[in-house]
Amino acid sequence: MPHISSFDRNQSFFFCIDDFIEPDNSVRIIDAFVDSLNLEELGFVTFDSSSPGQQPYSRFALLKLLLYGYTKGIRSSRKLADACSDSISFMWLVNGISPSKSCICDFVKVNETAIQNTFKLFVRFLLFADFIDAKIDVIDGTKIRAQNSRNKYFSIKKIDNTISYFNSQIKHFTSLLKDAQSDAASDPDAAISFNEKISNYKQKIEEFSNLKKKLNDNNLSQITLTDPDSRMMTSHGNSDISYNMQTSVDSKNSLIVTSDVVSDINDTNQLENMLSKSADVLGRVPDNTVADMGYFNTEQIDNCENLGSNVFVKQPKSKNSTNNSDFSIDKFSYDAKRNIYTCPAGKQLKFVRKLSKKKNKSDDKPSIIGYEYFCSDCAGCPYLHDCTSSVNGRRVTRNAYQDTIDRVQKRFEENPEMYTIRKSVVEHPFGTIKRSLGFTYFLRRGLNAVRTEASLICLAYDIKRLANISNIDDIKKKLEEFFLHFRYFFQYLFLFFKKIINSKNEFMIFLIYLF
Repeated sequence: MPHISSFDRNQSFFFCIDDFIEPDNSVRIIDAFVDSLNLEELGFVTFDSSSPGQQPYSRFALLKLLLYGYTKGIRSSRKLADACSDSISFMWLVNGISPSKSCICDFVKVNETAIQNTFKLFVRFLLFADFIDAKIDVIDGTKIRAQNSRNKYFSIKKIDNTISYFNSQIKHFTSLLKDAQSDAASDPDAAISFNEKISNYKQKIEEFSNLKKKLNDNNLSQITLTDPDSRMMTSHGNSDISYNMQTSVDSKNSLIVTSDVVSDINDTNQLENMLSKSADVLGRVPDNTVADMGYFNTEQIDNCENLGSNVFVKQPKSKNSTNNSDFSIDKFSYDAKRNIYTCPAGKQLKFVRKLSKKKNKSDDKPSIIGYEYFCSDCAGCPYLHDCTSSVNGRRVTRNAYQDTIDRVQKRFEENPEMYTIRKSVVEHPFGTIKRSLGFTYFLRRGLNAVRTEASLICLAYDIKRLANISNIDDIKKKLEEFFLHFRYFFQYLFLFFKKIINSKNEFMIFLIYLF
């Protein structure tokens, strides 16, 4: 039967391992990028070659191994260690070294901040090379499972139900114990067994009561024992112990600009956080910020607008107590000069009072959150029961940031294509991360460790995406230009100021003042 011919595996060959690595393999991007880094400046723990004892593996090689493993969907330190001897591309990248699983794991553990800085530097390269333009910044979040079993998760309700079950078991075995003690023919060992079970259940009740007290003392609604930073979260109707992974994606090529991982079960308080992180990495505030309805938070939107970005967040539909949409607050007109509202029936609602509340327990004074308006002419209105369930008349609240919200809503209505852009831009990275790379759960525990893992995931995605949208040789050239640009820039600054300041002492004082 005819078939494609192959070579004899026992035949000797003279070859270079580089011949087996395709020119367009993303491994070449990682090799060029990592070789250009100054690991000490990024915060990596490095070692002096003159130090006594066994010499460590190259930090460059370990970082390359980690990044390439993530682009291939490999995160486990065991699998990465195996790949160093199983895969030609891994062998090529790390120059044939075979680090142990514990060596790889420890490298990540002691360099968490440095790995996060590496991701930030790569994003700055993307901006330099014009792969991102900071015109439209799309923010979204996804739930990723944590390393915590459901059996190690407890809420107040779950604890109460468990204690109730233990009490019922104690009652059950107490009844059996009494029957065994009253029956002379019963096995004496049975009474001992019942006593042990009753004692065990009482001990468990004490443990769960202490756990409930801990929750109440710390004002917590739930606790996870294996990974205390994780929380029970719901996504698409399914609940699991998870983290909320946030990303900010540039619209030009769907490349991730920044990431964060939080324990918040929703996205309400993440808009300003993610915009600030994007601005920090890019060195400028993105022109436009787009997010879904889950990010609608009036105070956060106002803060983002004040930072200088045009916010596009869809406003949830307004409701009233009767669920009649014809009399929801968005159907009321506001007269800023007279400071009154006019209802759909033509009646006026006048200002009554300011509404204030402490936003945080640590606040000294409450902050104004809104303004209340009341209609005193509702008694004879034929639409009273359609408008409100109150017999006293209709009251409406104007948000403290309503002027900003109205401006954002008008901008959103004038640019409906922004919401279409959001769907096409931000869902691409999450689809690749979860479906293609298989990163549906975190391996590490603790918020900072998980943030490091998220940075590696996003950096791996950006590298894979970059290899698909540009030529490898062009990317390597731009990497050289990027690192040479910054090196020469800072060298020029140093020589320039040194020439201006002739005195050495004055120059040192200037440097101290500068930094």
